[in-house]
Amino acid sequence: MPRIEERKHRIAARFGAAESYEAAAKIQRVCADQLAERICSAFQTPPRSILEFGCGTGFLTTRLATHFPTAHLCATDLAPGMIERIRARLPDVASEFRVMDAENPDRDFTTPFDLIASSLCLQWFSNRQKGLERLCSLLAPGGKLMVATLLQGSLQEWRDACAVERAPCGVPDYPTLDQIRGEWPTDGIGFWESVPLVDPVAKASGFLRGMRQIGASLPREGSRPASAAALRRAMRRFDAENDSVTYQIGFGLFERNHA
Repeated sequence: MPRIEERKHRIAARFGAAESYEAAAKIQRVCADQLAERICSAFQTPPRSILEFGCGTGFLTTRLATHFPTAHLCATDLAPGMIERIRARLPDVASEFRVMDAENPDRDFTTPFDLIASSLCLQWFSNRQKGLERLCSLLAPGGKLMVATLLQGSLQEWRDACAVERAPCGVPDYPTLDQIRGEWPTDGIGFWESVPLVDPVAKASGFLRGMRQIGASLPREGSRPASAAALRRAMRRFDAENDSVTYQIGFGLFERNHA
């Protein structure tokens, strides 16, 4: 547990310090748009209460507030810096802002949620299945959890360049579609679909700089840093063979049983 908590503090610190997030988070914007479209299509009756986790600077938050203006929207993030930023920049976009670890969500909400949503946060969970169970327990009967996360195959171009040059690669081991399909809670029914999003990049240096700018450069647990020489070899290999990186996005929908 201490190591998990230490890693979460490091995640929160990196995202909280990501002052260039808005400018660099291109895929995050696209992903939030696509998730918002799916959410709107899933609700014939607008949700009255919404919990968003991993709200960041508000890409999805803004869309949820626009589509469901009468809902009580609680926007949360692990990073206090992100909450400060969204509260200052978009003070009226949500009904409530909280610093919250979504993997161990607060239990003091007065009513259950019709919708729990998140774009590109779930991949940072230490125990995804337990986290999903806790979050889905906050749903009202018939309520929906709708999320987007990274799946196996994401950033494969950079992973391959590192493998060829034998440079340690800190890219996390994202789950396969089959793995994540088996992690839904048992008190409802859930689905996943996989959609590739391609991000053009001119150079490996720009790709790595972008990862740092959005706070997503923390390597997977146990990964050792590459030497400067190995990193340069991997960057040259990437530049010679690629002009883009692929994000394999998993869009998930879970609906809690009505009774």
